[in-house]
Amino acid sequence: YYLDAPIRLNSSHNGLVIRSVFPGQAIVKGSKILKPEWQAAKNGLYFATVPVGLNIDILTINGHKQIMARYPNYNPDGGHWQGYAADAISPERIRKWKNPAGGIFHAMHIAEWGDFHYLIKGINARGEAILEGGKQNNRPSEPHPKYRMVENVFEELDAEGEWFQDKQTNTLYLKPFAGTDLKTAVVEAGILKNLVEIKGTEDQPAENIWIDGIRFEQSCRTILDTYEPLLRSDWTIVRNGAIYIEGARNCRVSECEFTNLEGNVVFVSGFNREVRIEKNHIHDCGASGICFVGNPDAVRSPLFRYEQYVDFEQLDKIPGPKGNNYPSNCVADNNLIYRIGRLEKQVAGIQIAKSMYITVSHNSSYEVPRAAINIGDGTRGGHV
Repeated sequence: YYLDAPIRLNSSHNGLVIRSVFPGQAIVKGSKILKPEWQAAKNGLYFATVPVGLNIDILTINGHKQIMARYPNYNPDGGHWQGYAADAISPERIRKWKNPAGGIFHAMHIAEWGDFHYLIKGINARGEAILEGGKQNNRPSEPHPKYRMVENVFEELDAEGEWFQDKQTNTLYLKPFAGTDLKTAVVEAGILKNLVEIKGTEDQPAENIWIDGIRFEQSCRTILDTYEPLLRSDWTIVRNGAIYIEGARNCRVSECEFTNLEGNVVFVSGFNREVRIEKNHIHDCGASGICFVGNPDAVRSPLFRYEQYVDFEQLDKIPGPKGNNYPSNCVADNNLIYRIGRLEKQVAGIQIAKSMYITVSHNSSYEVPRAAINIGDGTRGGHV
């Protein structure tokens, strides 16, 4: 099932069950099928025209994810980002690029527990990249001098499986893997960041909605979206997910598979009660797995940075939350989570922030760049 827009559910859908007739065989994708008419170019490259306005950041051919043109080239055993290079945006390297505007520069935090992502806007008079972004960390640093990688630059399209989209001419370039028959190949491009949105309110919650036994694939990147600081920690996060749940009661996501999703997988945001995320298989995704994140408007005297401070006399000392805009009595049980954080590095298999009474039980979370489980703050606590 190829979605043109997210599946949007609210209180009018209360009691709805969306279930695969044959578990795992119904596949929902945030992509569309392209029918490129490939033409051969030199150096093993092929090119084709794509629809005007299409902005590709995930491309698959015959079900296999392709690699956005990058330096250094992809190496499964290459460490950070499966390959890193100190000279990713050195003036010497930049001189090889005709027009790098739109390129993406990735770098680890100086202490390696986080990461930064920048859009290349152009080149200055000194031959250096003009960068925009890098706001993905709540305790920022200079970009790591060694652990760096650059993507989406045409001149770096030099390895099998790499691709590049020229948005000015609506042209897609590809260097296919050996043995790929482009005449019969199924080419898919991601177009959506959300695949399912379950959204109600505290007064009119989405209730008893159950998503079961479905495979979800191919949502788009969120690395250049707005990152929100979490309380008094080094974490920021994009409040988004392939499945996004807000204002829900007694809803469930179970026995689903999630793969090749470029952002967060399941995001339980703000007011939610008794939401269960259970028996799911989450792997090979770009950011965090399962996130329970409340809103700051439910917190008294919230502080977002380590260096921030509130005098005792100015603290809001009334016990309890300021409002109900946070997840409570929710469960992540029996989920298998691995090889996440393929793009973002400050991620968690299960993220808990500004939440109450969250139960995390019988999960396996490994091959994660930062945390299997992250409890970002003591608001509101009571977790098991």
